[in-house]
Amino acid sequence: MSAAALVGLNACVAAITAAGAVYFGRVRMPRPPVGRYELPDVAVVSAVVVAAPLVYLELPRAAVAVVFGLVLCAALQFTLAPLFGGGRAWGVALGSVAATAGCAFADRPLAVMVLTDVLLAVAVVGVANMWAQSGMRSAHAAWFAGALACYDLVATGLTSVMDRFAAQVMGLPFAPLLAVTRGDPPVALGLGDLLLLVLFPLVAFKAFGRAAGLLAAGIGLAVSAAVSLLFALGALTGAFPLLTALGPLIVVQHVLWVRVRGAERTVAEWRRGASRAAAAATRTDPDPALLKALEPADTEGLRAGLPDGGWLAVLDGRVVGTGTSPGRARGDAGLRGCASMPVVRQD
Repeated sequence: MSAAALVGLNACVAAITAAGAVYFGRVRMPRPPVGRYELPDVAVVSAVVVAAPLVYLELPRAAVAVVFGLVLCAALQFTLAPLFGGGRAWGVALGSVAATAGCAFADRPLAVMVLTDVLLAVAVVGVANMWAQSGMRSAHAAWFAGALACYDLVATGLTSVMDRFAAQVMGLPFAPLLAVTRGDPPVALGLGDLLLLVLFPLVAFKAFGRAAGLLAAGIGLAVSAAVSLLFALGALTGAFPLLTALGPLIVVQHVLWVRVRGAERTVAEWRRGASRAAAAATRTDPDPALLKALEPADTEGLRAGLPDGGWLAVLDGRVVGTGTSPGRARGDAGLRGCASMPVVRQD
């Protein structure tokens, strides 16, 4: 492989990682109405990543290009919307996708590769920021990295799935490869590799602080550079499972930072500039003032006839409803004319 092409690939990775960090620090993305991340969400995303290449191998090349084009168009729009507004972002996204498709029809392979790389870089910055800013924790990223490390070992190192997938999409517009050359083998980086390289530094920075983010970015770039060096020296000649090397290092970083910091910062704490997660310094005993406020002032009338272990609905230190369950206590308070949401406690 060309040493210059390998250096160019790593320079592109470093630039995209830096762009992701700049976007993360200056652009606030709207939180999608999907609740919060849980491990089942990570499992679903991992399953999609695993299944996607197998599905694409069965599709015609034109269909694969159309699917990737639609995905990139949507990713470009939500990445650019906080910068330009939703309407202008749609215009830029549709225009960029149309220009790339036009170069493909005009048989301009170099232009197609360059435009696809630019679109892919913007999309990765947007997706990584959306996940990091909408609540993905370091633990979730570590689980994701571990799952992809195992998958990459099988799909790239032990079988020919990724080799066949790369051959299927190479040269297509919107291909999920950050490509510098299209030789045999090409100098390129897969979408999953690039996404994890950009994502984990953002999640680590949000969860544990600037030092964690810089360390994560440095380790990711060092792994990419080391693999490139092995290719330049001829020690590697075929596809290499980069995530198999990077994934365990991400898991180790997460474990070490949890032991050092004690807890992760939430998105709200990161935006407030909190130095560490509030959970690590939160009192375990209830606030005495809160307990005093919850003590009802006069409960004799409503508690009459309430069996032992019943529930009280309390509002402003006054019992406003009773019941044999929390729901019935709140319902009784509503029937008695209480318009606010009372606190429910067991008698």
